Amino acid sequence: MPRASWNGFLRLSLVSCPVALVPATTEAKRVRFNQLNSETGNRVQQQLVDSQTGEVVDRDQIVKGYEYERGRYVTIDDDELKALQIESSKIIDLERFVDRDEVDPVYLDTRYYVYPDGELAAETFRVIGEAMEHKNKVGLGRVTMSGRERLVLVEPRDSGLVMSTVRSADEVRPAEFGPPAKGEIDPDMVGIAETIIDRRSGPFEPGSFRDRYQDALRELVAQKTKGQGVAPREVAEPPKVINLMDALKRSLAQEEKEPAPVREAAAKPTRAPAASDRRQRALLLPVSGGRKKKEEPAAEPATPAASRRRKA
Repeated sequence: MPRASWNGFLRLSLVSCPVALVPATTEAKRVRFNQLNSETGNRVQQQLVDSQTGEVVDRDQIVKGYEYERGRYVTIDDDELKALQIESSKIIDLERFVDRDEVDPVYLDTRYYVYPDGELAAETFRVIGEAMEHKNKVGLGRVTMSGRERLVLVEPRDSGLVMSTVRSADEVRPAEFGPPAKGEIDPDMVGIAETIIDRRSGPFEPGSFRDRYQDALRELVAQKTKGQGVAPREVAEPPKVINLMDALKRSLAQEEKEPAPVREAAAKPTRAPAASDRRQRALLLPVSGGRKKKEEPAAEPATPAASRRRKA
């Protein structure tokens, strides 16, 4: 198991087991830059300076302070912070369970893998996970991390659990899409767009996606280290759409000539992704603008029939 960022207990009523949290994502492979002195090429260092005297302050002289009045502070030392413990500092108590489909993904933040901490915890850990999976429920609890208490969502994943921190209601901006445009949409245009979507449909394979900007950065670094010149990159803006129907027809004709790469990947066997339509209703946190489920459209020819006209 990778190094844990948090250790504590997962509790369901009177049943608990020790667990460890490990971040599910990493940025270790991102290209990072250092700050250099442009004249010497040496790295620069930041110093902590007294705002009044201008003198450099050693790190062992630094204390935390809260400004309760303009220019007046109360100091808090590390021992006082360590003594400031609440239950969620050590225990993730699964207080409530909701249907997975009721959770709006806009509220989900950082994800962690939850591992049983020790052999004795494995049985309890497995019982809690399988019970949630059989009932298609996810658990809501709280945990204190990085100096704040967070609402968290715990859900089964394969033979383990995944925990997601949940943003509070004041951290999520309401959608401001406005009312739908007046007038009925041409069903033929919608049908062509659906046909293009069908042609570009395929399995979810995150391994096939690359960060092209990071690739460009690595190429730039490689060229610079070899002393080679760097050609500027330009990206042309797409042309303005004057006639939407013509643009859709040209797009469909292009799709017929050039098969989309995702369709080639569709032939490869892949495991079905986890439930992706995870909207929140009234049980977790209020959010506006959710869309209702609709049935998947059946495959149709490029020019759909007029019977597909949407009801007003």
